[in-house]
Amino acid sequence: MIGEAATEAVLAQPPTDPVIFPAEVWDPLVSALSWLLGFAVIVCVAAVFVCGAVFVNQRKSTGTQVIEDGTLVRILLCAALIGSAAGIAKAVLA
Repeated sequence: MIGEAATEAVLAQPPTDPVIFPAEVWDPLVSALSWLLGFAVIVCVAAVFVCGAVFVNQRKSTGTQVIEDGTLVRILLCAALIGSAAGIAKAVLA
């Protein structure tokens, strides 16, 4: 019974050596993530410009609003957050 507890304790330990992926796996993955992060930054910057333009247009016009102001502010904040996170991740991957 004592021997079984010791075996379970050893089996429950995390591996001591880190897993290292071969270059054939790692290089395409890093390349795909770099392209994805670049695309995310471009989309977020475009979202900030489009939402800002819609926000200004709705403030100037006296007609009906297409999107509520609170929704536009949330979209702007989320685009800024995603864009900055993508930029930080791109710097870490470099």
